[in-house]
Amino acid sequence: MNKDANAFRRGEFPTDAPIEALRTDHRFVKELFERYFATRDEGEKKETGRHVLLLLEMHTSLEEGVFYPRVRDADPRLVDHCEEEHEEARQLIDRLKPMDESDPQAEQLFRQLADMIMLHVEEEETTLFPKVEQAGLDLSAIGMEMQALQMRMIADRMQKPVAPGLRQ
Repeated sequence: MNKDANAFRRGEFPTDAPIEALRTDHRFVKELFERYFATRDEGEKKETGRHVLLLLEMHTSLEEGVFYPRVRDADPRLVDHCEEEHEEARQLIDRLKPMDESDPQAEQLFRQLADMIMLHVEEEETTLFPKVEQAGLDLSAIGMEMQALQMRMIADRMQKPVAPGLRQ
């Protein structure tokens, strides 16, 4: 794991590089999916699954709350497509949250979610991000907005009680 990824996880959001922050999330969720599928330990699977769902929810909120609206002009149809993919992922996440990790369907749904997310990530990184970088947008301003939203989400998350199932 690289130093930048660890810094980002500690809350050091790179306000001057919001695309790199999103790429870091992408790498981290890929690592979590790999860990989830590699383990047979139910406790580790539960913990990792919980982290995957939380990271995806926060990442989606950052993109939909700040990034997509601010970069929409770079390619409106592509941003719409990305939002549609988020909705499909959200439906799977909503099905997974109440499931027990020992449910055989949970493994299948996690695999479906992982495949969907990895395709989405590839599309963002190879198509959307380059268009955004070439669009001449104020990425620092976008990064500051994303950082503010991330901090609000973390504060809100700290206020929520622990719940049963894959998500705590």
